[in-house]
Amino acid sequence: MLSVLLSLSVSRLGLWAAGLILVLGLLKLIRLLLRRQMLARAMDSFPGPPTHWLFGHAQEIQQTGSLDKVVSWAHQFPYAHPLWLGQFLGFLNIYEPDYAKAVYSRGDPKAADLYDFFLQWIGKGLLVLQGPKWYEHRKLLTPGFHYDVLKPYVAVFTNSTHTMLDQWEEKAREDKSFDIFCDVGHMALDSLMKCTFGKGDSGLDHRDSSYHSAVRDLTLLMQERIDSFQYHNDFVYWLTPHGHRFLRACQAAHDHTDHVIRGRKAALKDEKEWEKIQSRRHLDFLDILLGARDENGIKLSDEDLRAEVDTFMFEGHDTTTSGICWFLYCMALYPEHQHRCREEVCEILGDRDSFQWYTASSASLSALWMAAPYLQVFDPLRFSPENVATRHPFAFMPFSAGPRNCIGQQFAMNEMKVVTALCLLRFEFALDPLRPPIKMPQLVLRSKNGIHLHLKSLRPDSGKQLC
Repeated sequence: MLSVLLSLSVSRLGLWAAGLILVLGLLKLIRLLLRRQMLARAMDSFPGPPTHWLFGHAQEIQQTGSLDKVVSWAHQFPYAHPLWLGQFLGFLNIYEPDYAKAVYSRGDPKAADLYDFFLQWIGKGLLVLQGPKWYEHRKLLTPGFHYDVLKPYVAVFTNSTHTMLDQWEEKAREDKSFDIFCDVGHMALDSLMKCTFGKGDSGLDHRDSSYHSAVRDLTLLMQERIDSFQYHNDFVYWLTPHGHRFLRACQAAHDHTDHVIRGRKAALKDEKEWEKIQSRRHLDFLDILLGARDENGIKLSDEDLRAEVDTFMFEGHDTTTSGICWFLYCMALYPEHQHRCREEVCEILGDRDSFQWYTASSASLSALWMAAPYLQVFDPLRFSPENVATRHPFAFMPFSAGPRNCIGQQFAMNEMKVVTALCLLRFEFALDPLRPPIKMPQLVLRSKNGIHLHLKSLRPDSGKQLC
């Protein structure tokens, strides 16, 4: 009798549980449908490519290559058009500068539909925060990007770049093309660690290299998740092999971040190190975070601290790597511009063999870099003073715009200008016709098969003239 009653109780409990799951599932579906209806109504005013009843535009993008397909739609719909990845994740792709101005001037938070995918990786840092907490963190971090803080970083960029270029001298002697992406990525990470996380001059170790690999995997997995509507639901995604790979890569990245934070905390316990920091006029990024207090005098939580470090590690490493690599590819693609840009660098440097702060701040070097990777035709004159003066301010936004623009844009621009200029002074770059890069979006612009270039040394002993 007892066993029968127990069996009935278990059965009832199972029915209640099944009923609860069904109700929660229906509520989730209703919420998705209502949001889908709201998005569809908002984008109905904009003409766009036809959609599949289930996949939206996802299937067409995966079949033809997302970058080429979206570019073709941009020509077909030059102002804006909807883009649906599945039935519940919708975007409005904007190409008209006045439209962009209307959006970016508002300072709205990032769209949760998409940026929630990042939370497992970078947490709730400045990139995804909103409201008073975003304002508080922005205010706390801004001193880390002060002019005087960035000034000595030029020497760090120079030293890290020369280390990479010395390695390229050896590769260039083999007279074969090679993929520059990995080398540039390690150089950018080395600079980042030295400039902002107190690593000193010890260079990268095995843990740093593992982080570089983890970020590469994370950007690929994240892009694949965005493009594949079946992965949009968290519950489903974490059960898939793809989701398991993403979590493993997140853990590898977090292990690196935690190691950096623990190391810096330990260093700050040393009295001499603390005195050295106190004597500085401005603090580095991580030191600002470790000493930050909110309006009530409360320190950042460990969760907030890791989120800000993870955010800056990704944005300060992966994005600059992509920009530098595509610039050098453009140099190889347009030899006449390569020669002109090299002459410009020589003119700025004169008879000096190293960069000074004013060099990194010069408008001419800004034009040298900004002309590069995200435009279909490379033209440095597009950024001449007269052309910039007549261009809509929202026509080109490499670091976003408005109140939520990139806080580290000056850091990134200085690094990319110094690195690319030094590369031009040391080498001539030429394409490998057998290995043209296959452009693909992977959070940043990447190449599916790497960026393979031929390098010829311009050092005096190579028989070529430098400056």
